Amino acid sequence: MFIETLASMLADPKISDIALTADANIWTRTNGDKVQTEHVSSSAEISQWLAFRYKDSSIVSELIALGGQDDFALNVGNMRVRGHAFLSRGRLKVSLRRLASDIPALSSLRLPSSVPDLIRAPQGLILVTGPTGSGKSTSMAAAIDLLNETTSSHIITLEEPIEYIYKNKQSLVSQRLVSKRSDGDCESFSAGVVAAMREDPDIILVGEMRDYATVQAALAAAQTGHLVFGSLHTNGGMETVDRVLSFYQGNDRDLARSVLSATLRCVISQRLIKRKDGSRVLAAEILKNTTSVRTHIAQGNTHLIQQEINTGLSVGQLSLNRSLRELVQQDVVDVEVALASSNDRLALERDLGH
Repeated sequence: MFIETLASMLADPKISDIALTADANIWTRTNGDKVQTEHVSSSAEISQWLAFRYKDSSIVSELIALGGQDDFALNVGNMRVRGHAFLSRGRLKVSLRRLASDIPALSSLRLPSSVPDLIRAPQGLILVTGPTGSGKSTSMAAAIDLLNETTSSHIITLEEPIEYIYKNKQSLVSQRLVSKRSDGDCESFSAGVVAAMREDPDIILVGEMRDYATVQAALAAAQTGHLVFGSLHTNGGMETVDRVLSFYQGNDRDLARSVLSATLRCVISQRLIKRKDGSRVLAAEILKNTTSVRTHIAQGNTHLIQQEINTGLSVGQLSLNRSLRELVQQDVVDVEVALASSNDRLALERDLGH
């Protein structure tokens, strides 16, 4: 019954996430809200279900050995699910997120119309950012699959876990699982990027740029003529540039500014917000690395980037506030929802006349 219950919940389009706690009620994220259900997930049921991954009689002891958390992906019935097992006060919890059964078309995601052209850059760095649950993985998968369909390339993806399974189309796709476990293809994102340089790549996807070594490797790959996609948990273009540079100190930061200003193609920042009908819709910000943005990065004036985003619509920039304002004007989202999602609430209030 446990698997049947999970499958039934995941089949509900209003439910995006499921939270399991050993011997406690199951919670869901339904239309963006956390909701407690009447169903209970027992420790025995969870252990039996995840026996394919945790061979020890105690999942808790294995998670402790792994540092307290673990990422994976699996099928529940005919649905693909991303899972994250972790400990909370020594108690097992599992977070599940339903993935699309097929990689969605980029055109179906409501991303700005400029995105398909931006991702077709011959080389350089494209960053997709946003908070957890903002759809970054789906957007990157859709972008990669579009390139898979329209270019003759070798695409190497570094993922933790592997969420979507690509089929070779016009391109050859090599997917590598980043994990220190025995089932992993490479131990770290940074090691995977370095190795990719010897694997004749055209396009490299870095699932998460979380440390200096990975950022350094990604910039080097972008600098040497490859198209590199990377993901960060940042909330906008200016913050993303600052985050990348924050990994460097002293003279190294000066060099990083020069490399980033030359290799960055764009930052696509996104978040999912609640529609009036209860479902969710994507709002996005686009930072395009124009000549003026490139100069600000190189000279260390990153605080001026937001102004470029706010005033540069004619050259391809798109502010989050403009995206939110359009959703309000189209009667898709409530004003308060838009204001709560803004990085500059006061400016959006002025724009909306509130």
